[in-house]
Amino acid sequence: MTHYFILFLCLFVASGVQAQPSPHTPTITFTCSLPEDMPAAIEIRRYYELAFANLGYQFEMLHRPIKRALAEARSGTSDGECARITRFFDQSEVENHQLIPINVVVGISTMNIWSREQGPLTASDLLHSEHNICYITGSTASEIWLNTMIEKTGQTPAFFAVNSYETGLRMLSFGRITHCIGPQISFQAAAQKINLSGQVYNNGQLLEIEAGPLLHVRHQAIAEDFTRELQKVVDKHGILQH
Repeated sequence: MTHYFILFLCLFVASGVQAQPSPHTPTITFTCSLPEDMPAAIEIRRYYELAFANLGYQFEMLHRPIKRALAEARSGTSDGECARITRFFDQSEVENHQLIPINVVVGISTMNIWSREQGPLTASDLLHSEHNICYITGSTASEIWLNTMIEKTGQTPAFFAVNSYETGLRMLSFGRITHCIGPQISFQAAAQKINLSGQVYNNGQLLEIEAGPLLHVRHQAIAEDFTRELQKVVDKHGILQH
């Protein structure tokens, strides 16, 4: 009987040890500009935890302002960035900025216009020379879209970067600028956190945007495997819609 008890105890202890993460398990850390308590950020983190676990890694996510999140990923301070519009990161971006776009769409959102006017606005309504338009520093998609549309239409509104979504909305409510553009998911989160002196409105979408992760080039050896495992997770749980 004593022998059986000792055997049972050994098995119990062994199973308990196996349940704990090994201190030697490597960890991948992504920076992310989405607020930590945002449902989308929570779900994206879960997707990456599942994908990296299948490759033998633990996963952590550090929440940073939008510009800093990308800068830390580019510098190698983190191992990647959680959600960017990867089609704007071509081969030259990989070479110059040390990031590999992972060709898996984890989330879909929209780029929207915000202003002090009610009702829907289009790109044609937005692009007038008397308008002052803001986008957020680090929002590559917004800057590229503005430059492309100005070149295409010949219109020359003033546009400039501000350091956060909250700052953009405050400047808009004060009347210092006429419009802001950027990812709707981020503007909505900012609008819920701050009190504004004047009313601002969501005027509808300019385009749909698809987001995926960026991986630092030092992990190029696992990029293909990470792409495969992440696609499996997305196929099982679905693309996040926000």
